[in-house]
Amino acid sequence: MEKQLATFIILFISLSNFAQQNTQYTQFMLNEYGLNPAVAGSSKGWMFMIGRRVQWQGFETAPETNFASITKAFGKKGYKRYWHGVGAYFEQDKSGLFTSKAAYASYAIHFKLSPKYYLSFGIAAGVKSVAISNGLFDANDAALMNRTPNVVIPDFIPGVYLYSKKLVAGVAVRNVFKNTLTQGNKEIGTGSKLYPNAYITLGRKFVSAGYDFIIVPAVQVQTTFIGIPVTSFNCMVYYRKRVGLGVSYRMHDAVSAMLQVRIFSNLVVGFAYDYTISKFRSAHANSTEFMMGFSPVMSTENYDRPAGAANCPTFEL
Repeated sequence: MEKQLATFIILFISLSNFAQQNTQYTQFMLNEYGLNPAVAGSSKGWMFMIGRRVQWQGFETAPETNFASITKAFGKKGYKRYWHGVGAYFEQDKSGLFTSKAAYASYAIHFKLSPKYYLSFGIAAGVKSVAISNGLFDANDAALMNRTPNVVIPDFIPGVYLYSKKLVAGVAVRNVFKNTLTQGNKEIGTGSKLYPNAYITLGRKFVSAGYDFIIVPAVQVQTTFIGIPVTSFNCMVYYRKRVGLGVSYRMHDAVSAMLQVRIFSNLVVGFAYDYTISKFRSAHANSTEFMMGFSPVMSTENYDRPAGAANCPTFEL
């Protein structure tokens, strides 16, 4: 019991002083919309995505994240200079003794800057529920006998996205308003805040003659503006738009192997395995990540049409 209570106190101190970490993904180029609402509408038609990440396997309260999203573009055929995108995103995250659930609806507007480049602005609005895990409850322990109620807070995520068929660059910020974990007489921690967390992503495509190979190096920086940024470097190599192999390096944390496979013409499945290189490796605390996307965006329809809007920059050119 003493060990459990000590863990409880340490996590509360961490939450109060350093803010709660937002989710991170090894395959961030496959789940761009989950991190930046301005991506909604950059694909053709509907886009569905689900995923699950289990981090630091081997720890009893290791982080787990599940998500699902749907996006749709409107007006691509009717407007020559701009069109719209809408989406919805659902996320459940467990980290240590804390659990959070969030639901967002988003809107984005896309502008055609030139025959090759596009710029979009997006905003996601929703609610986030944060609570202490019920696994901490102990009716025989006076310090742990009360269940902590959920704290429900509003959340807004603005984003901007510059892209073409070979280049993507985006910035999005979560927890814009520095929400405190207080709702009426409910409170988690003492003066705890969710600090702004920015996601900065940059990716570039290089294509071989005949389009047999597509190489996609990318980098993402995640920062709370008060701590050391988390920087991830990815590189994927796709063969004939069917199979992709890649590696990733998250600074001072993990190296990863990635596999993505396109099934039929509109279904892509991605898997990543993170090998921990930090001190957590002594507990064999590696991570796994699974994602699956379904959309007509994966097809090669109008692939080389010069005047066409750019396809999803993740798996297809």
